Amino acid sequence: MRRDGRFNADQAEIVFSDVAIEQLGKLTDDERVEVLAEIVTLCDAPGGKHPLHAPLAGWNTLNVLGGHRRVVYKASEHDGVGLLEVLCLGPRSDNEVYDMAVGLVDAGLLTPDEITELWDGLAVLAVVAEDAGVDGWDYRPPPAPEGMVKAAAAAGVLDEPTAASLSKPELEAAFEGGFGPSGPDSAAALTAALERARARPHWPAGTDPAQVIADRSKPRCGAVMPRAGARCVRREGHPGPHRAS
Repeated sequence: MRRDGRFNADQAEIVFSDVAIEQLGKLTDDERVEVLAEIVTLCDAPGGKHPLHAPLAGWNTLNVLGGHRRVVYKASEHDGVGLLEVLCLGPRSDNEVYDMAVGLVDAGLLTPDEITELWDGLAVLAVVAEDAGVDGWDYRPPPAPEGMVKAAAAAGVLDEPTAASLSKPELEAAFEGGFGPSGPDSAAALTAALERARARPHWPAGTDPAQVIADRSKPRCGAVMPRAGARCVRREGHPGPHRAS
């Protein structure tokens, strides 16, 4: 991609080689968040400032952590959908990161079996989506079976439209956590459902469960992601990274 190039709507699918995920895992918590946040900003400026030459023609680098390390990545478009492939992270000095990148490219380590989508990477690395500069709530998962939705409504755990906005694992959590000493507790059920969605003991400050559910009824992005081969499930017009699930 040209230095001044832009992605359509400043959106892109972001994938990491398994090696890059391992390297990110060795950073401190703060360093990991900082690097991921910088990578997310490439959706807005994918052309970069340091295009590489043969044998890494087509690849680019991003300075991170105060310029002490560099991320090697490639920006491209496929049928109008942006793709950012993150190959590796390494020291800026002594060309170590470039030698590493050449070896990884030669080894073909960006095949479908060797890559991790951004959202899966956040989970593996225990990074909250918002800390990395993206909204972790603006997606819509596959709905729970209709029978489960009707059962939740009949039991008084959740109203039917809310239950229909939840995935099967989320609705199972609502059943498990949606009953108190006095019977069904819709607020507790919804909290339990979204805790299952995030799979974390806490949420970012200011999260409104009712708004999360309301946002799921909005139109979806639907862009076909080049590597995942799936349509983006984030809301229409979302900023930055596409999401498959």
